[in-house]
Amino acid sequence: MSTSGIKLSKSLFITLLSFFIISISYGQKTKNELLKLIGQKDLPIEKKCDYLCELSSCYKKTDTIKAYKYANQALKLAREENDIKSQSIAYEALSDIARFLDNVSLQIKFADSSYTSATASKDLKAIAYANYAIAYKNEFIGNKEKYIDYMLRSLAYFEKNKMRYDKLVNGYENLGAYFIDHNDLILSEKYNKKALELAYESKNQVNIANGLTSWALLLVRKAEQKTPVDFHLLQTAENDYLKAIEIFENEKRKGNIISSYGRTCLNLTSLYLYHFFESEPEKTLAHLQKTEAVCLELNEPMQLMVMYGQQAQYYTNLNDIPNVEKVLKKVADIIAKYPKINPRYYALLYKNYMDLADIKNDFSSYKKYFNLYDKAVAVMMEKENRDRDYNASVRFETEKKSQQIQLLQDNLESRKKINYLYIALLVFVFFTLAFMLRSYHFRQRSYIKTNLLLQKANEEATLLSKIKEEEAMIAVLEAELTEKELQIAIQEKILTEQQKNKLQQELMTNNLQLEKKNEVLKDIQNKLSVMKSEKSTDIKTISKTIDKSMEVDDEFEFLKTSLENTNPIFFSTLQEKASGTLTKLDFKYCGYIKLGMSTKEIANHMNIETQSMRMARYRIKQKLNLDRETDLDTYIMSVQ
Repeated sequence: MSTSGIKLSKSLFITLLSFFIISISYGQKTKNELLKLIGQKDLPIEKKCDYLCELSSCYKKTDTIKAYKYANQALKLAREENDIKSQSIAYEALSDIARFLDNVSLQIKFADSSYTSATASKDLKAIAYANYAIAYKNEFIGNKEKYIDYMLRSLAYFEKNKMRYDKLVNGYENLGAYFIDHNDLILSEKYNKKALELAYESKNQVNIANGLTSWALLLVRKAEQKTPVDFHLLQTAENDYLKAIEIFENEKRKGNIISSYGRTCLNLTSLYLYHFFESEPEKTLAHLQKTEAVCLELNEPMQLMVMYGQQAQYYTNLNDIPNVEKVLKKVADIIAKYPKINPRYYALLYKNYMDLADIKNDFSSYKKYFNLYDKAVAVMMEKENRDRDYNASVRFETEKKSQQIQLLQDNLESRKKINYLYIALLVFVFFTLAFMLRSYHFRQRSYIKTNLLLQKANEEATLLSKIKEEEAMIAVLEAELTEKELQIAIQEKILTEQQKNKLQQELMTNNLQLEKKNEVLKDIQNKLSVMKSEKSTDIKTISKTIDKSMEVDDEFEFLKTSLENTNPIFFSTLQEKASGTLTKLDFKYCGYIKLGMSTKEIANHMNIETQSMRMARYRIKQKLNLDRETDLDTYIMSVQ
């Protein structure tokens, strides 16, 4: 395997992962200011709950125990005062902490509680907080339309009332990141610009630093979309990153260690690695070392893995294999330190070690890591089977609950009709008796009339009580049904991702085996060429057999890369369009695009960075002589 192969293999750890690390921005009040406000005497409960929730948000990144403490304290106060509006805001704070900790079940539970309380209170402020929580819930379950809708509604209220700038900046940044990921740079620029404007409006330095980081990321993407790459935009992005880093360093001197400092350093290092490495290698190395110091101080596992991934990329560019091995060892130590990490990371790490062993022709190491890789894949398969069984049981229970709810609803409708008939009959009887007794003495008639009215009121109260009980039961069952349906949606999404990962890993393993086999055959052929003087006829026969075998392997590999179902006419058409300039790797990329895989999915599958995949797409587009307005995916899908 060539050095470029190593480069692709190490791309798992490149800084594209850092683009999706959610930045944590703080509100306009510091922790000390909030603590002083909370300690004021005769402070209204609503204000105190608000301050406790803001304080919880400040501690969310650095001390989740304190963050939960303050959010729970706000919830307790709201419950004691029966203030459902403040309860809704406290539930949103708890949901936000659970989201940061990737505790999906708690996040969804608290988000639903926030929305229920806010709806009951009909308070616009509480609804805005609840919409913020529900937006992130919909983002997790994959309902992007509702995510955008709820997020914009929430941010509109905060912006109108000039409050919670931390949520405003963070919310608009995440919307901008979402549209960057979907290649909609127009909307991404709109929301990132909004985030930066609000950050300056807040006059909060950390908000400004986070806004500059997101804006710089957008500039990098815009520069890469141009032909040739717009280096003026890249330099502007570099300056914005440096401004943000200067702000974070000032905060650090004040004693505030901000986790998004690491995110900004990682993004700037990525810019140097992919655009300024050849022209300014010293600057790249210097900032790589600075990023390492920052990430080690912050000590966040994901940022550390990204940082070491950047180091692996740097040493790969220099063809320094020993240092690549050292970096991979550090990544392995991080994975081992966090045993609950996704088994997929183990599989990808072992795959990287297999690549290194292949380059060094170390068969024993290759076999060792291949077995470990195989075990990691088996663990993923086992988890997939457990999820499938769980999903089936949840689906069964959900269907059963749905039937019960439908039956109760039918019974309720039937009882309502009967109750209305009873009421009508009672009214009819009442007026009939009243008419018949009109001739009686006034007192006797008044007495009878009073008794009938009391009887009617009691019966109506009993009937209404039964109706309310039935409606309450239906509401409980509907809530349970909603929860089960959400669990099914989550499990199906996880199952789909795992199946896709499994298919991709199998393809990667087959390609690796084919490459190894061809290398062995090529070595035998070279040795045969030296022995041509002896038994030349037999040697020629063997050589032809090897050539034929390699041709079959090449064809097999080509078909494998094309995912076994691609029409050969498709590739000949592309090659003709490109005037014969497409390489075998280009065919692989085109085949994956033809199968409908996104840029991110192809990058994960090929173990390359997303940025490298975009550059490959750009080169293929140039070879195919496509103009800027023509979308590469649309063109490839149209080729028959």
